[in-house]
Amino acid sequence: MTDPDRFTHTVARCLTHGTDARVDPVTDIVRRVLEEAPKAPGRAALEELNRTVTQGLHANNLQDAKVALVYGGATKIKGYVFEAPALPEIRGASALLEWVNDQRIAAIWRDHLGDDLGSSSIIYAGGGSFLAFAPAAKGAELASLIEQEFTRQTLTANSVAVAETFTLLELRYGCRPLDFWVDDFLREWRDPQMRAELEAYYHAPVPGSMAAQLDADDIRAALPGRTLNDADIEAARRFFNRKQFGELVTLLATMFNRRRDERAYAGGLRFIPLYPMLPWAERCDSSDVRPAEWGGTIAGETRAYSEPSARKRYVGQLIKRDDERQTGWFRSTFAWRAPDDLRSRSWETQWEDFLGAKGSNTPYGRALKQHREIVPSGDLSEIGAASRPDRYIGMIYADGNNVGRLIATLSTPDDLRRTSEHLSDAATDAVFFALAHCLQPVEVRRKRDRVVVHPFEILTIGGDDLLLIVPGDRAFDVAQRIAHTFEQSLAQRIPAPPGACASNAIHTRYAGETLFTIEPYTPSIGLSAGIVIAQESAPIFFLRDLVEELLKRAKKLARRYAGQHYYGGAIDFMVLKSITMVTDSIEAFRAAAFNDDFPALRGPRRLTARPYTWHEFAGLLETTRALKRGNFPRSQLYRLSRMMETTPGVIASTMEYLYTRVRQNEQVHTMLMKHIENAWRSTDPLQRSTAPPWLPTSKNAYETIWSDLAEMYDMVPATLEECS
Repeated sequence: MTDPDRFTHTVARCLTHGTDARVDPVTDIVRRVLEEAPKAPGRAALEELNRTVTQGLHANNLQDAKVALVYGGATKIKGYVFEAPALPEIRGASALLEWVNDQRIAAIWRDHLGDDLGSSSIIYAGGGSFLAFAPAAKGAELASLIEQEFTRQTLTANSVAVAETFTLLELRYGCRPLDFWVDDFLREWRDPQMRAELEAYYHAPVPGSMAAQLDADDIRAALPGRTLNDADIEAARRFFNRKQFGELVTLLATMFNRRRDERAYAGGLRFIPLYPMLPWAERCDSSDVRPAEWGGTIAGETRAYSEPSARKRYVGQLIKRDDERQTGWFRSTFAWRAPDDLRSRSWETQWEDFLGAKGSNTPYGRALKQHREIVPSGDLSEIGAASRPDRYIGMIYADGNNVGRLIATLSTPDDLRRTSEHLSDAATDAVFFALAHCLQPVEVRRKRDRVVVHPFEILTIGGDDLLLIVPGDRAFDVAQRIAHTFEQSLAQRIPAPPGACASNAIHTRYAGETLFTIEPYTPSIGLSAGIVIAQESAPIFFLRDLVEELLKRAKKLARRYAGQHYYGGAIDFMVLKSITMVTDSIEAFRAAAFNDDFPALRGPRRLTARPYTWHEFAGLLETTRALKRGNFPRSQLYRLSRMMETTPGVIASTMEYLYTRVRQNEQVHTMLMKHIENAWRSTDPLQRSTAPPWLPTSKNAYETIWSDLAEMYDMVPATLEECS
């Protein structure tokens, strides 16, 4: 059965579920709508199709036939996963949520609809959300069961699930197409007061999409008797771009958000778990807001846990492969047991499967053969032990650009399923390949023993986003390789819009060669990232807030380049030598420390050039390595950085930089010329950089990479070989 046939057959079985109607003739009717119907029908053709479908369904004793779509997932995930400061509980919380979303939801469908229909009804399940078909009579019940299942397994995680029923015509042409079609849309579009509202909902089609490729003659045929100019044709493309299956997903997402905020919307009352903290009860050491139900010693630590926190720690131990003796504290106190397949589907297990197949010939795969046993890292100190300087960790948070808008314009359920799989596979492969090329197993001390561990922690890889912790001096290279592999992989699977720029064709601030120009591609979906590097003792929830803000700043730069038809991602980073460096937001810190007004860029000078495109960031890494290889005095690096901070304007610091350069030996002098003055330039191709190391951004305005070099200097290995 082909993929389109799969969902055609699934919809037909949902329509006939609980009735005596035969599936085969209904499948033919469904196929006529979902696979054979025109992309841009006129109102007359739409009404004729509706009459034919209705008559066919009535002939099979299906009156008012509809299919349910169920959409939902966990909410306030950060609050649940990062409630505890310790890595074992964070690891367990993340794994438990992923298991419920990816495995238990499918199991509920199979239990209530049978193995065949239940399995084929899932459109996607991953990344903390899911979407599935269901018989109309079962949709609300299944949505309620999902919310119950999240609470049953996690006790405290919040979740939302909503269901809505749709006709066959709506599955193909969006919400209520007979009530408002393209002729109605154009009439409203010509009203200046309505146009602003319509533009906000009916987005312009992405180049290369179905709506963008609609022939003008097909659109005119859908509107007989009307004289259409080019502006009308483009407006009609907006309409057909929205009126697809993706509109139903947008509707369900809106219902999801309302139910999350209002609790009683779109279904029965949604109950939120609450464990009251009684005055005489001992506090849970993990959450600090619930009464403890167990107290004792785990891994040499005296702990008191509530049951929700105990489940997180227990699951974290199972994933870390602790034996029954080490998990006996939980099994002797609580009745709940982790599922058998949770450990087998952990990221550690998938990682080792990868090293045994695709990654067997990578540096990490070859190193694996030299060790008899390698275990997951026990805590952040074991990850920090692999860093040079030691005791530093890097948190990487990355997310795809404009994926939501892409999902909203997909034509069919199969397009949505296929795109979801592409995103998930590309993210997983990118992370595994980056770790396998940039890391090595590390030997650490545990009590009196020496053990070899995997020096990283994958907190989540869900759909198009990922969150992981790696050694501090490897974070930049891991992130760069993830981005290149992810974007290059999706460029091969999802076509880029016509007119999109390749990674070696866009004008950026770095003029040298990098991986992104040596192995060019034309990105269809970019990956933006935030990286924060800090000491291993830094609170994880604090780092999580910082890296999320860095990601948002990177996405702003990516959107700016999308206006130039380059759809790649961007990156922003921060190296924290002290937790007290940032007491407010990153925006406030950089405004005070670096005169940074990104993204406005109206100030006379910025002491940073962050964020960067991936090509620029690769160039920044190469520049840092060149300074190290050339033995450029670190004292001079920091001295020039401090002078830029304290000296107004750019002339004095430029003269000091040039004076410093000419005083160096010939090797360092040549290196600075090549990697600073010749490699970096203005974003404006018509402007020349005449005041190194300052880069002109506009008339009489400058920015510099020098402070960024000083900040990342200690966290960049001198050679790529050191990284692998």
